[in-house]
Order: sequence, then structure tokens, then C-alpha cells
Amino acid sequence: MKVLFVSFPHHTHYFSMVPLASALRTAGHEVRVAGHPEITDQITAAGLTAVPVGTGPWYADDPWAPDLFGQLLEEGSGLVQGFDFTGEDRSRWTHESLLALESVAVSALYASVSNDAMLDGLVDYARHWRPDLVVWEQHTFAGAVVARAVGAAHARLLHGMDITVRARQEFLRLNAALPPGTAQDPTAEWLGRVMDRYVPALGFAEEMVTGQWTVDITPPGSRFDLGLPTVGVRYVPHNGASVVPDWLRAPAERRRVCLTLGVSGELDTSFSFAEGLDALADVDAEIVATLGGAARETLTAVPGNARLVDFVPLNDLLPTCAAVVHHGGIGTRSTAELHGVPQILLPYGWDTVAKARRVEELGYGLCLPAHELTADGLRAAVLRLLEDPSFAGAAAEVRAEILAEPTPNDLVPVLERMTVAARQTTEAAPSTATTVPLV
Repeated sequence: MKVLFVSFPHHTHYFSMVPLASALRTAGHEVRVAGHPEITDQITAAGLTAVPVGTGPWYADDPWAPDLFGQLLEEGSGLVQGFDFTGEDRSRWTHESLLALESVAVSALYASVSNDAMLDGLVDYARHWRPDLVVWEQHTFAGAVVARAVGAAHARLLHGMDITVRARQEFLRLNAALPPGTAQDPTAEWLGRVMDRYVPALGFAEEMVTGQWTVDITPPGSRFDLGLPTVGVRYVPHNGASVVPDWLRAPAERRRVCLTLGVSGELDTSFSFAEGLDALADVDAEIVATLGGAARETLTAVPGNARLVDFVPLNDLLPTCAAVVHHGGIGTRSTAELHGVPQILLPYGWDTVAKARRVEELGYGLCLPAHELTADGLRAAVLRLLEDPSFAGAAAEVRAEILAEPTPNDLVPVLERMTVAARQTTEAAPSTATTVPLV
């Protein structure tokens, strides 16, 4: 079987695909990973074969487009990032607000990632290579386009809570109540135009947003029940090129707390790393803070209980920790869940608020919104996690739930059967959307 993975042009999104791609390859299947040129080195560093397509989402070949795109992204991302994806206040989920969300997300994110240059290169390659299955990252709709264009089965890989599809389902419900001929659907209109370039007879189908089925690497207890065909798989960390430092090879002398803000090392808040370290200076724990150069330069003093590191593989660090404070990133949250580590999330928008609320609801962590963060609040939250055993108990339950999921190796034969079933249905009715029953 030939399997084509299609990745978002950011390495943390790509990292979530590596374990399944590797499992399929070691099971004897041919695997390729397509994406913008900027992630080629990350793809090949994982031992997988890269297919660079397009010129990147920044339209590097157009001297005017970067400024125009940057302005659109800056203005549009505020609406998308600040949208109430938690759904806690459904009065804010009006048709007007959901239509605005769809409109901005398509123009500022989806169509910029799956741009014309990327789509043309991807379709050309797929028509040459003829994949049987396409697995695409949840925001990279080019994967669904190319699968329909060449008649391949396709699955969406979900690495976080399914906030955008949940919002879209409500948008479609409200759309259906409008007078005939008045409803707008920016996502369907954009993808319909895209399909017209390659196979006009097919047009848009909702499976281009949801996949024929979804492969979900998040814990079962944190998933939304959206009525979509879904197969779960155990999260397996991939940290990229990593080296275990000397200090991490010996047992910790006391409790550890990891403080990390991911690859960016920044939050959209006036709160600083220096304040955070000062607030935790008298806590009886070693504070391991992952700080890049820019963030480290802001420090005037380092508390005696703090260890500053540029990078350390979380899959090696977190098992030695009693708690982790982080921004809600894909890998950090998932790795903490896998190792049963209580966590404090500092959500700043997009899906991080929904993640943090669910972690708090399930009892294995706390939510401290970034814009409300204070030194006293951070210190109190860390002490609460360290002193209240219920958090560790709930985290252990989530870990057990994750370990009960099939591994990527276990999922391979399931994907083989689902691919055969989906391709038979597609060949029988090429102009209709298809879904695949779970096997």
C-alpha cells in the first residue's frame, strides 16, 4: 500500500504524524510525507522520505504577497485565536460570529497553507505516485483535495480537541435554518473552487473537512463526540533530533517542576519568565525551565532552585517531574498525559483554552489563562499540584486510558482494511462523499 502523509508547515504539527508514518513504513508499506519546503529537513531527520511541494505559505516568489498576507494573518488571527471554541457561552455562537470565523479561517489560514502552488505540486505528484491512502494533518485540506483528485482513501489526523469541526457543525445547523438561497459557506465555496481546477465533476463534499474517517491521538476522555467515524491511537512522543543531557541521567534529588512555553518560549501576556521563576524561588522543588536565547536575556538573576536549559526532550524530562507548567502545545500536553504528570496550562487562545478547561474538568490539572496570570497565582497553583494527591491520581487514570489505546503498529491492519473499504466505495460512486464504518 502507498501512503501519502500531508503535513502543516510547522514541525510540531508534523511531529504528531511521525509515529504512524513510521509504523506503516516498518510494516512494509511505501510512505511519503509531503509538505512545504520549510519542513523538509524535519521530515528527513525522522528517517522518512520528503516530497517538498509549493513555495511555502508566505508566497516567497511574490515580493508583494508577504506584506499583504502578513497583514491579513495579523488582523484575522485575532478573531480566530480569540474565538470562544469552548462553547461555554453558546449565546456567542451566533450565525454571524460562526460565519465570520469560517471566512477568516479560510482566508488567513487554510487557503494560505493549502495554496495554489502547494496544491498543484501535490496533485502532480499524487497523479504520478498514485497513493492508496492519504493521511492529512487536521488543518491541511490539501490532503483531502489530492485524495479526491486521484481516488485515494483519506483520513484526517487529529492532534488536539476537534474545536473547528465542532464549531462548523453548529454553523451548518444554523445555515440550514436560513431561507433557501441565502446561506453562505466559505469553506465549501473555497474547496469547491479548488476541486474545479482538478476534477470538476466531483465538487465539494463535507469529507474534505472531516476526512472519510479521523485518526485521533488525544485521550478518549478529552474528545468531543461529534458523530464522526473515528479510530483512536496511542500518542507516541517524537521530539525531533534530541540528546539526553548528563544531568538527566541520574535520579532527581528532589521534586521537579518543568516550566516551558514550547518552541517559541513566549506567551501573549505581559507576564515574564523572570516573574515566574521568582514566584517559585521558595518552592521546595527543582524548577527546570526551557528557555531560548531571547527569553533568557530578560533574566537578571536566577533563583537557586532553578535550572535553565535551552532544550531537553520532554519524553525524557517529564517522567522525572511532579508537575509541568506550559502553554498548551500539542507535544507538551500530550507527553505530560502519557506520563501521568499533573499540569498547569496557561491558555492564550485557539484550542488551548478548550484543552485547559478539559484538563481541569478531568481533575489532572489547572487552567490559568495567560492574560490573568500573576506571580502569586502561579505559585499557588504549583503548590496545589504538588501537595494535593488527587491531581496525580487523575493524571494516572488518563495515562492508563492512553496506554489502553492501540499503538501505531496495532493500527496498521485497521487502516489497511479501512483503505480497501473506502476505495471500493469511492470507485463505485466517485461523485459522492463517503464515510467508512469502523472495522
